[in-house]
Amino acid sequence: MSLSERLFELRQGSNTSLQKLADAVGVSKAHIWELEKGRTANPSFELVQKLAAHFGVTPEALTGATDVPHPAEQQIERIHRDLKDLSDRDRSLIEEMVRSMRRDRTASEA
Repeated sequence: MSLSERLFELRQGSNTSLQKLADAVGVSKAHIWELEKGRTANPSFELVQKLAAHFGVTPEALTGATDVPHPAEQQIERIHRDLKDLSDRDRSLIEEMVRSMRRDRTASEA
């Protein structure tokens, strides 16, 4: 699968508009459209990295060299990426929330 096909598939699968994706990665809506149509064949590595990060996939998955992970794995990667921007305090709070959820799930399974 080509970069253009994979990009279109990921964007459609995440219900992301051309404009929203363009804004997220810092390029024009027209540039994203041209990438999806295969009219721009050689995007910069920096752009490929930004697009891959946005969708929670590796650059290799975006370019078609490897398979795209399951949507749950993509979500986990997006969450992981977003955690990096939080303060130590906020990350600690989220970590405690996850532990609490795991305890609740374990208790309900018992």
